[in-house]
Amino acid sequence: MKKKCYFALLVCFGVSCQAGYAQESRPDNNKLLELYQAQQYREAAVYIRSFYPDTVADPAVLNRLGYCYRMAGDYAEAEPYYQQLYALDSLNVSVLMNLAVLHMRRGLYASAADYYQQTIAVDSNYVAAYRALSDLAKRNGDLAAAFNYLSTANNLQPTNSDIAYDFAQLCMDLERYGKADTVLQLALDSDPQHGLLLLGKISVAEKLKHYTEVVTLGEQLVKQGDLSRQVLSLLGRGYFHTQHFPNCEETYGQLLAIYKQMGEIDYYYLAMAYKAMKRYEEGLASMDKVLELAISPNTAFYYGRKADLHDLANQPSAAASDYLRSFQFEIIPLHYYSLAVLYDRKLSDTHNALRYFRRYLKQSPPEEEQIYVDYARRRIEELQ
Repeated sequence: MKKKCYFALLVCFGVSCQAGYAQESRPDNNKLLELYQAQQYREAAVYIRSFYPDTVADPAVLNRLGYCYRMAGDYAEAEPYYQQLYALDSLNVSVLMNLAVLHMRRGLYASAADYYQQTIAVDSNYVAAYRALSDLAKRNGDLAAAFNYLSTANNLQPTNSDIAYDFAQLCMDLERYGKADTVLQLALDSDPQHGLLLLGKISVAEKLKHYTEVVTLGEQLVKQGDLSRQVLSLLGRGYFHTQHFPNCEETYGQLLAIYKQMGEIDYYYLAMAYKAMKRYEEGLASMDKVLELAISPNTAFYYGRKADLHDLANQPSAAASDYLRSFQFEIIPLHYYSLAVLYDRKLSDTHNALRYFRRYLKQSPPEEEQIYVDYARRRIEELQ
């Protein structure tokens, strides 16, 4: 079967026997087949070029050389051959798409978009071009244009699962959940067990608060072997909202057994499930996890930097408040020192200055803060 495919390629990219070429001096198709099978596309291109002058204008030869260099990943080398083909026939969809892909691979997005636009101007039913234009529009932040391109592609091929899924995801980004649901359902009617479509459908059902459907879809996905974090998480939420609390606990237990950790919202639903089952101690343990995940490990540091900004803006009271709030999340010894200096120099509060200089010293500051330690000790003696 593979040999038949390669022979088909050779026929597709066959070299015409024009009068300018010697009949006996042409590439050996068997040798080219061997190079293609070994994926030695650059070597194949060099071999083909050895038979023709640099000024070759035969479309079949140009096509074959462009193909070889493109498959070898040498896009800059491939482009001149396709540009020659474009000059010969600017309405050739295959040439336009090859040029568009080459420019995409090289990050030349504006010119790639131009070639895709030329493609759909020639063939308004060319789905791959609409999908590519949608991706380019999203890259530029133009979600409205991306929506229109994917909508066209979806209308042309409504049962194409990849297009349906991508279009539904874009609809969800735009909060058009009803449209996403319709698109996915139409594709699922043709393939009710398609896992990717079911995954999109369960996500949409959760957004629409169709929790009975979430459970049905989640159970189907699990039965089909999808035990991904996303599926188990959504199924757990579905069980919670339909008041199947033991099933909710079991599903989250399965998620934890596989992935060892859950998201903040999932620990919350688990805590609430324990509450509904009057298992309060387990609920409290889950809520501790919620709070742990809800608070950034850098929160104390951020409050300290916010305090610095208040200080520089000559807002000492606000700075002191932020330093104090930072201690609710983590004890950073240097914040005690900064707070003490603030009370000492800007708020003229000797009592609190002494208090926080002492607290700073009790934290056993690291050696690199010795200069602050020495100052704190000296200032304590002076203030006393």
